[in-house]
Order: sequence, then structure tokens, then C-alpha cells
Amino acid sequence: KTLYVILTDDNGRDFQALPKAYGLFWSAEGPGPVNNIAIELWPKFGSAKFRDCEHNIDGKLTKPGECYDGFACLNLGQTALSMRVARVDVDDGRLFMDIYRKGLLEEALVLRGIAMDDRFMGAIHVMETTLSWKREKGALDPLYDIFGYPEKEDGGT
Repeated sequence: KTLYVILTDDNGRDFQALPKAYGLFWSAEGPGPVNNIAIELWPKFGSAKFRDCEHNIDGKLTKPGECYDGFACLNLGQTALSMRVARVDVDDGRLFMDIYRKGLLEEALVLRGIAMDDRFMGAIHVMETTLSWKREKGALDPLYDIFGYPEKEDGGT
């Protein structure tokens, strides 16, 4: 199974701000089931009657196997919200550490029966304390073993 996160971002002008993790979801069928959850969330953020500037709200522009990405202005343009689905990627260090610090990562691992053992916590410590963690050979292997290795540009792993 692969771990996906639904991200919401209502801070479109601050490019340094991290999007908010709405939730983490395991899927053995790719991003499709998680995409459906994201699409079904739109009514929770506001009535369709007061939405405008919509892009891909219904997910029809998302190709099979791709992660969902949608946008709308809510409350008659008072708030802009983007929502997307992303694979949890160890190499996206800022987001990965954000969901770890919020306790979401631990909850997701408990659901799969995976313990945050000493090897796991050692890798987390490397991410928290080392700016060049990507260069430390093997330092993040416990995390890659759970969440997968980064894909190469040619599509292989």
C-alpha cells in the first residue's frame, strides 16, 4: 500500500507556507480512491452556490493514475482554496516532517501495524538535524522501506 495525503492550501500568496494536511490515506489501488475522497470534500468547505472560478472540482480533468488537483474561490471570492492529493514522499522533507510533527504519520503507521522503532526514529532524527540528509547514504532507508523509494525520471524506481 502507498500512503497519500490530501493537502489544502488557502494561502495562495505565501509561497513559503506549507499546505495543510487534511488527512493521510493508505491505498493499494493508486491515488484513485483518495482522489474520490478529496472531490467529496468540496461541499464541506462551502456551498456550491457561493463558489466561483472553479477548476477541476469534479475531478474530470484528472487522468487515471494521476493525483487530483482542484481549485475554487469560495464565499463569493472571499477565499481561494486549492486541494490536491499527493503521495507521501520522504524526499519532500518539509511536508514529511510537518505530518510527522502533527502526529498524523504515527496514526497512519499504527493503522498498518508498523512501529516507530529505533531505526525509524533515528532516520527522523537525521531529517530534523541534518541539512544534507539526502547525501547521507542509507540514513533514511528505514523511511524508504515503508514509504517507497523516489522514482527516477525515467519512471523506474
